[in-house]
Amino acid sequence: MASEGSPMPAAGTPTDMEGARPAGSGTPLPEPAAEIGVAAEATGIAGAVGNVVLDVRNLRTYFFTYEGVVKALDGVTFNVRRGETVGLVGETGCGKSVTAFSITKLIPDPPGRIMDGTILFRGANLLWGLDQEATFSSDRKTKRVRVRRKFRRVREGQERMTAVRGGGISMIFQEPSSAMNPIFSVANQISEAILLHRGRNVMEGLVGARPDDPAVAPALAEAIAAARASDGGALRAACVRLGEAVGLPSVGTEAFYILKRLRPALEGAEEELQEAIDRARLSGLQRRYLNRQLAVTALDEELRASYLTEMRRGVSQRGRRRSVARRRLALKLRTFYFGLWGIRSRVRRPVSEETFWQSVHLLEGVSIANPVQVARGYPHELSGGMLQRVMIAMALSSEPTLLIADEPTTALDVTIQAQILELMRDLKARVGTAILLITHDLGVIAEVADRVCVMYAGNIVEIAPVRSLFKEPRHPYTQGLLASIPRMDDPNKKLESIPGSVPNLIVPPPGCRFHPRCPQAMPICKEVRPPMTVEGTGHVVACHLYHGPVAKG
Repeated sequence: MASEGSPMPAAGTPTDMEGARPAGSGTPLPEPAAEIGVAAEATGIAGAVGNVVLDVRNLRTYFFTYEGVVKALDGVTFNVRRGETVGLVGETGCGKSVTAFSITKLIPDPPGRIMDGTILFRGANLLWGLDQEATFSSDRKTKRVRVRRKFRRVREGQERMTAVRGGGISMIFQEPSSAMNPIFSVANQISEAILLHRGRNVMEGLVGARPDDPAVAPALAEAIAAARASDGGALRAACVRLGEAVGLPSVGTEAFYILKRLRPALEGAEEELQEAIDRARLSGLQRRYLNRQLAVTALDEELRASYLTEMRRGVSQRGRRRSVARRRLALKLRTFYFGLWGIRSRVRRPVSEETFWQSVHLLEGVSIANPVQVARGYPHELSGGMLQRVMIAMALSSEPTLLIADEPTTALDVTIQAQILELMRDLKARVGTAILLITHDLGVIAEVADRVCVMYAGNIVEIAPVRSLFKEPRHPYTQGLLASIPRMDDPNKKLESIPGSVPNLIVPPPGCRFHPRCPQAMPICKEVRPPMTVEGTGHVVACHLYHGPVAKG
């Protein structure tokens, strides 16, 4: 049943909704301007279309506020290929974070709404069914836009996104403190991400562990000998071999911290190490619980597959989803005793211990000192930089196909920034993860990005390979950004600033949105929105100063 949202006044007349094409609107709204797209051949990636992981076309996101309709994104088009790092740069308020939240459908609704466009992730249209989620009508007397949300459709749209969030698309948020729950420990929150996206690997690892393998005893003796020798590198290697002998790498992580804590006396080391190994020895009830969880995980994967099929084919899979939900419920009811008090904690203990030590290993990867202590602590006990690294560990835990990094190094010092960027590069090389890097730091862009999208006032104004952009920036806004940063090859260079500020997006300037601040503005810039034109291999720009071939949509 449709539910009427709060009336939001629009600025002026209903024409403030220009550019949006909501299906089923109560009052017809003006059609949008012609799409400004960038085809694969226009951006110099012909032949690589099959490698495109993310394809954003003509994306429009508006916010319905009491002051008016904020056109935060107005026709954004770009793509990201497998194993590629694309930088998204621009001033504060240009729409970079809104782009990231739109891709993951995390725009707060109300007041925000994705109004139009297509977001293709590995062939799945993430905005499929968007036109059925809400209708819009304009009140001529009050000059307000009424948004009527169909909450069942909205809920289905959010459920579809569970098929791609985390495992397919992972995100590092700009504000980690607002993205973490203060009442759960750090390990608990990382463990949840691990079980949600790599739960099958955890269960299979526990079921297939070999605590009685003949290779365990010599590996245990080697780890204790390495600890006595006080050689950190040898100790780490010996503990890794112990984990491999048991069949659980997390046992090696736990053994390393046990021996590190007990050095140099190593009193009771063998007993504690044996306890760590014994957690891989499952009781019959625990083994049945793990097999049940594997079956539940298989049904969850089938449910996610149905959502992906729905978004790829554009055909509802509601019947298939209901069938999976019924089978899942029946399985839970047959094994309800696993949730009883007294049994629940006992059967879940191996999973809890396994995910805890996997969390510690992930925290090690982002260079957190005392990772065991941090894992047992709570978010409010950590500094901003530590929280940022915890968020990065959570985002990388699922080894996603696409990583959206929204200012990932803002709260970190320079040495940690380098380590985090190296970690992201390693993930890209090892797994083929594509990265959409949002940042103000053009130095970071120059170091890690392959291509750069320059955004201004909700529009992409220039897309180019990173070397081409720094060597020969085309758009006056890009030139202004580069002129405002110091150069090592010209230490006496006077830094320049771009006059003015980002325009009010409730009533954006007509024509080119940058023309009020542009030193090269012409009369046409105030009247006509410039099309994207090709100015070199992979280099496109939206500016009336250039007259190359128009990029195809």
